[in-house]
Amino acid sequence: MSTDNGNVQTNDISQTSRNAPQSSYDVVIVGAGWSGLAAAKTYLQVHPTARLLMLDEDTTLGGTWSKNRLYPHLRAEAVYGLFEFSDLKMGKSGITPEGWITGPAVHNYLNDYAAKFGLHEHIRLGSRVDQVERIEDTRSWKLTIRGADEPLFCDKLVVATGLTSEPWIPPIDKSVFKGPIFHSKELGKAETNKTLDDDKIEEVVVYGGSKSSFDATYLLIKAGKKVNWIVRPDGGGPSIMTPRKIMGMSSIELNNTRLFGLFSPNVFRNGHGWTSKIHGPSLHHLSRYVVTGFWRLMTFMIQMPAHYSRSQNGLLLKPKMGLDATFWSPATLGVMTYDTLWDEIHRGDNIRVYSSAISTISDTGVNLEDGRSVRADSIVFATGWKTRHSMFSTGQLLDHGVPSQLDFETSEKAYWQRLRDEADEAIQETLPILSNSPEGYLARCEDDYHLYRFMVPSQSGNDDRSIAFIGFLRNTGLPIMLEAQALWITAYFDGSLDVPSKSDRDVEIAKTNAWIRRRYVCGRKVPFALVDWLPYIDMLYRDLGINSYRKGNALLEMFSFYRPSDFNGVVKEWLASRSHGQPKDRKEEVQKSAMGRSKLTIISSILCAALVCVSCNWITST
Repeated sequence: MSTDNGNVQTNDISQTSRNAPQSSYDVVIVGAGWSGLAAAKTYLQVHPTARLLMLDEDTTLGGTWSKNRLYPHLRAEAVYGLFEFSDLKMGKSGITPEGWITGPAVHNYLNDYAAKFGLHEHIRLGSRVDQVERIEDTRSWKLTIRGADEPLFCDKLVVATGLTSEPWIPPIDKSVFKGPIFHSKELGKAETNKTLDDDKIEEVVVYGGSKSSFDATYLLIKAGKKVNWIVRPDGGGPSIMTPRKIMGMSSIELNNTRLFGLFSPNVFRNGHGWTSKIHGPSLHHLSRYVVTGFWRLMTFMIQMPAHYSRSQNGLLLKPKMGLDATFWSPATLGVMTYDTLWDEIHRGDNIRVYSSAISTISDTGVNLEDGRSVRADSIVFATGWKTRHSMFSTGQLLDHGVPSQLDFETSEKAYWQRLRDEADEAIQETLPILSNSPEGYLARCEDDYHLYRFMVPSQSGNDDRSIAFIGFLRNTGLPIMLEAQALWITAYFDGSLDVPSKSDRDVEIAKTNAWIRRRYVCGRKVPFALVDWLPYIDMLYRDLGINSYRKGNALLEMFSFYRPSDFNGVVKEWLASRSHGQPKDRKEEVQKSAMGRSKLTIISSILCAALVCVSCNWITST
């Protein structure tokens, strides 16, 4: 398959600490993608002599952007300048003339980042962690590595595997099918592309409606295949595919403004500033019209370039919930990174879309629940990811704050159910617009992530700050969020960060989970904060005593785009504040600064409200 991706740098197993002799470390980080690299770089910046090791099962670093996952034509959804860390600018190699960031450009950037900060020597590749155990006697973690003679031990453990590591494939009997079957994760492998290049593979079934299904479909038609694209009518439906630009501006950049966050009711502000009052009960009768109108206007502009009604294929790929799709997000958001794909979809020469589910798989294709049969020489499952984390035993998952198939003990289940019910009621009272959240899938208590600040397990006490998770909140500001989380985790491990009591942490965990369930329909399965990530990092930096308002004046703060470079030097700021002042004093200073800037929010919201009302009236009248 041809590709515009360019060359890929590699630092393979032989170039890393594959044969490092020591078996005991201060910190072990599982995962060497964006999350793991951010955690390692930050911890080593604060503790340069620390014995730190990153483990990854792949043969190259990068996680989602490792060499084996770079399928042809893959492009990042972020624009140039947004998909990078604050302290290393991405080069121009691998950037298309239109400004798209190719897969190899991302992979090479992460290699450059690891090289700049000396991380390669801390990475052991080809190392799958099969089991993690807590050794209470020594207060350490024991990691069993597949194929290794001896286990590893560490004082502190960072789980950086993220939410897209282990593929999920529906439990359908596939034994009689004669052709090759893949998950979309495998599309970057050379052997996968060689198989799909075979002339005997003429028709391919793509199953799923997420962004990866759009990627797979484009890859296959560019390889000369016919695609039978099957999207289940239940569930979240097709992804909301955002055009690259809206009103001449990058759609992702728009999401990097505080203005967008102003129109999203969230729990991260915790009463700070006027923005919390806008969505509160006192102004609800006015704000609900403004908020609803704003997001309907945005959805209208997002969907307009797709021209869904142009063809039957297009209609079957139209997101659920109409003009409310962007606000409630029944499916995850994606950016249309292929300029010609909508035309290919509407033309229908090589693509046919089905709205149904696969009931059985035959030797030559699939049978749908609506009675139709679809021919297939190969099947690609673009069906997402497991929410289970196999390195922990089933019995350990709940203790570590991650979903489990097991049930809580009766008393523990009653405890979390009570907190859950109370939190849900509180969210509806403080953010009344969310009381209208669509009905749908309701997870068990055991399916929730019980992680304080989406990083620290509920069960972790102040006397045992030894485990943290990074990158377990989906959002569109990934590098900025990861740097904030990495510093927060470092401070937490050091004991330099005040955290509430367990009971207060649990209330906070229940509140954020209740908010996600009501705010985002797709957040009922994984933690999700589409447009709320700036208030989230404000909260993290508030914890750390760092001023996250980086623009210099209130006008720029509200309307200009945030970039990773705005946070360059934040670790040094934290180190300086730790040396020259008490964290509590810094927190009060930061809070006063934030409240001063928030006065502009009222003026901004009034101006935007007028614009939204006029625009919404125009849309509903056309």
